[in-house]
Amino acid sequence: MPTLVFHLDDGSVLTHELEDGVTTLGRHPDSVVVLEFPSVSAHHAIIEMGEGGCFVSDQKSSNGTRVNGVVIEESRLKEGDRVAFGDVQAVFYQGAPPEMVEAPEPEVIYVPAPEVPAPESPPPMPQRNYRQPKPRRNPKVKVTSYPDTSDSGCATAVIVIALFVTAFIIGLAMRHSKETGGNFITDMLDKISGAVPKITIEKKVDEP
Repeated sequence: MPTLVFHLDDGSVLTHELEDGVTTLGRHPDSVVVLEFPSVSAHHAIIEMGEGGCFVSDQKSSNGTRVNGVVIEESRLKEGDRVAFGDVQAVFYQGAPPEMVEAPEPEVIYVPAPEVPAPESPPPMPQRNYRQPKPRRNPKVKVTSYPDTSDSGCATAVIVIALFVTAFIIGLAMRHSKETGGNFITDMLDKISGAVPKITIEKKVDEP
């Protein structure tokens, strides 16, 4: 009896024996061979068995029916023809499909690993003195010292203070001249001299 063997994407195999008459294929539940795949139409194709042989006909499906990669409307099937209903692949056989013989598992031969002697511990590393020796000074090179500049700092401070005091006095003199019109130094000396009490020294002469 002719057989149609479907090879599905998940690796499973579906075998269907074709009887005389019409076999419908599609996604609709009323099909003889129900193929629930998105690429298969509800009423995708039919296969007719008769005295003239086995014929497959496409039923105006969306993704078409192909025999050996060629899109067909109707085609006679021969031994080993590959039929595609959308993306679902099948193989046609005139009789029972050949038995699938599983390949025997390869014999595993266990070979023990050679014994490797344990490595000997390395000898202790000799202690080394990593302290760098003091560099030797070349007697031909003269060592010069920088002059001591600590006193210059005090002199600079005194100069800065003196400049500040001078600027302060000049500022007071200009302000005093603007407000009073007088001389600041002369007015200051007058005030200082007026504030000091005058002392009169009289010399007494004894009368004879």
